[in-house]
Parts: sequence; C-alpha cells; structure tokens
Amino acid sequence: MKVIKLKLYQNLCNYKIGGSYGYVQTYPLPTPSMVKGMLHSVLNLKEFKPLKLSIQGESEGVITNIQRVYKFDRPREKNPYRVLIRDSLKTATHGIMFVDLHMHIKLVFHICFHDENLNNDLYNEIQKNLIVLGRNEDIARIDEIKLVEIKTSIDSRTIKTKMPMYVLPETLIEKSGTIFRLPFYYEEINSFDENRCFNYIDVFYVGKDVPLRKEYVLQDEEEDIICWLGNVDGK
Repeated sequence: MKVIKLKLYQNLCNYKIGGSYGYVQTYPLPTPSMVKGMLHSVLNLKEFKPLKLSIQGESEGVITNIQRVYKFDRPREKNPYRVLIRDSLKTATHGIMFVDLHMHIKLVFHICFHDENLNNDLYNEIQKNLIVLGRNEDIARIDEIKLVEIKTSIDSRTIKTKMPMYVLPETLIEKSGTIFRLPFYYEEINSFDENRCFNYIDVFYVGKDVPLRKEYVLQDEEEDIICWLGNVDGK
C-alpha cells in the first residue's frame, strides 16, 4: 500500500490550545483536526472524506511573543473608540496578549485517504496551493511530498521513535510523555456561523528514542515510523 508522505517547515507558528486567550498556548504539534482541515482545504472538499493520519515533528524551541489585539464589540457610550463596520456601530477595544510560538518547526505527516484517488489529487494539488497550518498567518513551506510504500513487516527487534510524535496509548511499552485530549474532527455543520461540536482523541506526545510496540506501528520504505491516529473508519 502506498501513502502520501508530506514534509513541511514553518518559521514561527502557533497551534492554539482551546480555552487559552490572554496567554495563548500552543500544542507541541498540530492537532489531527488542524491537519485534516488543511488537507480538505487544499482539495477544496465540501464534505468530510475519511483518512488515516500520522503526525510527527520537532522545533528548535518555543518563544513567547507579545501582541496588541483589537476587538470589536457592541457600542458602549463611555468608550470613545467607535467604528462603523458595514451597517453596524461597534466599539473598538485593545489589549496585550502573550502568544507561544514554535521556532523553525519541521513536520512529517503520513496521509492515506480511503479513496485512493484523493491521494493522487493531494499529491498534485498541494504543490499549487499556499499551505496554512495553525493561525491564518502561519504559512508552511513544502519541503517534500512523495508517495511511499508501507513495509509489510518491521525487520528490527525493537522500534523507537525518530522524532517527537503523537501516539495512541496502547502503542507505548511503558507510559511516558505527555497525554493530550486532541480535537479530532467535528460533526457536520450547516453554516460557518454554527458552533463546531468536536470529537476528541486521547494521545501521548512522546520524544525521540521512545520504544513502541511493533504490532501498533508501521514503517515506510525509508524506515520512518507511522502511527495511525483514530478509528479504522478514518475519522
């Protein structure tokens, strides 16, 4: 079986942890829902298409940036900053926000749509598109994209992570790393204004050289590890 192997680079980026506002924290790697959203956007898909996904990568560190934030709310008599947005009078407010940013992060994704034609479409379309992952300003550079073969068996007696990655709990021989409950996908909505109801998945974020159970992982032809996240239906 062949899958897409995608390598991305981002200079400064934030994968926002939900619920963090005045101090916007970041996940160590993009969440499955972020990556799926990016892939569906590249393919201009209007409905969810099942896929399997493996996420790994590492950055040179995290810095904290200070930003001035402007917000527009209902008009307030005592606030002098009033602006007209379309036909609505708003009050402008501003404040300081702290944002965690990854520096020089390199990402490796393995991607396999259940519809194999979409794998070929992704290979062709992603090289024509501007890739954004994280915030609207977090542009990614494509370092490599290729179709790789999955090995039918793992030759070595033990297998260890080559770089930090998300793995399922049962994949670990010994529990280690940091557990996260990540947004995985959201139920279908009728309009952009509707609230998104996310389904979540429990994963461990582990570093390099962590031993894994061979029966729960795969290797590609370049001996990079693949740990599929989620259910067999690709959600």
